[in-house]
Amino acid sequence: MAPLDERCPFINRTCTKKFRDSSVSGVCSVLTGAESEPVIICPNRLYGEDYAVLGHVANLAFGEGHRIIHPNEFTTVRHDGRNVVAFGHHFGKELRLPGQGRRGNDFVDWVLARISHSGDLSDFVAVEVQTIDTTGTYYPEVVELRQGNNRINRSKAGLNWRNVIKRILPQIIYKGHVLRREPLCSKGLFFICPSAVYSRIIENLGNNLLPYNNLQPGSITFMWYALSGPEEGAFKLHHEGTFSTTVDQIALAFTSPSNLPPQGVYEEAINAALGQL
Repeated sequence: MAPLDERCPFINRTCTKKFRDSSVSGVCSVLTGAESEPVIICPNRLYGEDYAVLGHVANLAFGEGHRIIHPNEFTTVRHDGRNVVAFGHHFGKELRLPGQGRRGNDFVDWVLARISHSGDLSDFVAVEVQTIDTTGTYYPEVVELRQGNNRINRSKAGLNWRNVIKRILPQIIYKGHVLRREPLCSKGLFFICPSAVYSRIIENLGNNLLPYNNLQPGSITFMWYALSGPEEGAFKLHHEGTFSTTVDQIALAFTSPSNLPPQGVYEEAINAALGQL
């Protein structure tokens, strides 16, 4: 939880999560009855240790030894082929993906652009960062914590898994196809999320996605994180795993699900209801 000065220690800015009355939430992870570990609910929590997740992506996409730089540094640093300019969250504006035949524009959270020795764009990858929304409210519990009560009741707030799945998968598929047509996007889209969100996505897709570890145009790479600890009074962000597949695999699993209930379940339910009339 953000301290009383309402400053997020992970992005070194004022906490961006707000309640309906516009007061600062300060909550970046929650523990619900259905989960055994705290679940990250704010994307900013994934940016700890000076946006370390971006370095993880850069080293996986471009090779070990690359460094993330701010757009403001582009004209001042020496280019040796290992600089990666990050466009995104507090690193400059998000880059738009203009969509022909679609209203408005789409965004990716991050674009990591590798710069050549000559200072030109060499190649790039896109990065999406997704956590999960909550249902209900944990406002009363936050008030108690701020009043110094560390023994609060369990919140009735929940996690909106269905909404996350409905929004995430179509976005991954659409943006994956857009990026595959980009000549310089040879390693595809990276998707950063909490471990619990990744588990729900894979479960929703049937747990049958084929791995494609050779990154290629159209690759979708999931990288998931969880909180470990607490250590010295604080939870630490821990990279738990990486899985790469293709946008085609995800699209097929999404439109032709294999994790279906047995045939006849509707008939059985109808007959059971009729028998009670």
